[in-house]
Amino acid sequence: MAILFAGILVGAFLIAVLCVPAVMAVARRTNFLDHPGPRKIHTQPIPYGGGLAIAAGALVPLGGGVLGAWFVQRGAITLPADLAFYAPGVLSRAHELAVLVGGALVVCLLGLVDDKKKLTPGFKLAVETIVATGFVLGGERLSLFWEGSSAGDLVGGAVTVVWIVGMTNAFNLLDHMDAISGGVAAIAAAAFAVIAALTGQLFVAAALLAVVGACAGYLCFNFPPARLFMGDAGSLLLGWLLATLTVTFTFYQKGRTPLSAYFVPLVVLAVPLFDTARVVLIRVRNGKPIFAGDTNHLAHRLLALGLSRRATVLAVWALSAFTGLSAIQLHQADTLLGLTLVLSQVVLVFALLTILEIAGRRAAP
Repeated sequence: MAILFAGILVGAFLIAVLCVPAVMAVARRTNFLDHPGPRKIHTQPIPYGGGLAIAAGALVPLGGGVLGAWFVQRGAITLPADLAFYAPGVLSRAHELAVLVGGALVVCLLGLVDDKKKLTPGFKLAVETIVATGFVLGGERLSLFWEGSSAGDLVGGAVTVVWIVGMTNAFNLLDHMDAISGGVAAIAAAAFAVIAALTGQLFVAAALLAVVGACAGYLCFNFPPARLFMGDAGSLLLGWLLATLTVTFTFYQKGRTPLSAYFVPLVVLAVPLFDTARVVLIRVRNGKPIFAGDTNHLAHRLLALGLSRRATVLAVWALSAFTGLSAIQLHQADTLLGLTLVLSQVVLVFALLTILEIAGRRAAP
């Protein structure tokens, strides 16, 4: 299985990397560019379309895996027995994958149109809500431990829609500096992949590794100074993929404290959740539109404290790695004390960040 995981990771990386030159060439020919402006640091037009490379890197391996499993089942392809063993399981998740990929394509297209035409936030939220609702109606939703009742199904479905729409926009808001959204998404997907593998949910682990590889390929062209932007097509897609993939697998394990099942995804995604919550609260308090750009993000505060852009990106990545490792540790906690200790250290780190953010805000011009 390790060979298959490595193949998916490398394959997704190579697909994303190989797609980039074509994406950049088309973007330049069609003037699909982010031009320099008052609130932008680049002095030359930068191509959009990185989201398409991420989509190809993340989704093609998944579709190829299902297609390969179909051929294996029909004897058209022969694989080693230890790999062919997984073909029936992959095919059993084909419907689930179709719903996930279908929604991903719609969200990516929505972001692509927004990059070109600048859609209103209300319209984007409406489309995202409809697509998330379709995902739920397709048979996927969060489990709230009180299944089997109409009320449980309704509440679970509503929470799932809120989770998907919230995370989709959290990664959209996080895409305010080169390599931030893509790097955080890659680290979060890697943490989720480890947890999925530890619990034997190999299909989900493979899907998450495809996201990791696709993000890594894109980041080769987006790490400061960027040569390519993902745009809303990429940030909305990454939020959608991470939100829906966390819905499709179970965090609860028998013998572990049930509370960890609720906290694990929140801790893995603590960076985008923290950044989004802070920014939204500041904008609401100042009477500004929630989706209006500003310099209140965590990365901007670190810049104000004197870090370079590259150092800022690496600091945010390190914070994401910390929360990811904490979530893996949290998932293994088998007592309430263990859960409390892990959550406490995460809360303390973000309390320190809040203090630094306040200092950064005072230091900002």
